[in-house]
Amino acid sequence: MTFWRFVFSFLYVRDWHTGELELSRPRLALFSAALFLLVLAVMLITVLQTPIEYVAVRP
Repeated sequence: MTFWRFVFSFLYVRDWHTGELELSRPRLALFSAALFLLVLAVMLITVLQTPIEYVAVRP
């Protein structure tokens, strides 16, 4: 068992016929979507927390 398979063991499901672990596509899709939403949320938080600087323009 590789390190990545050990860390992401929740992405694998046991095959009914062979008994071996294989990557589950629905679990991988849900994990990817959750990871994308997390990254998007962190990026939005970072952008929305930047200070706004107002500069007075003299005519």
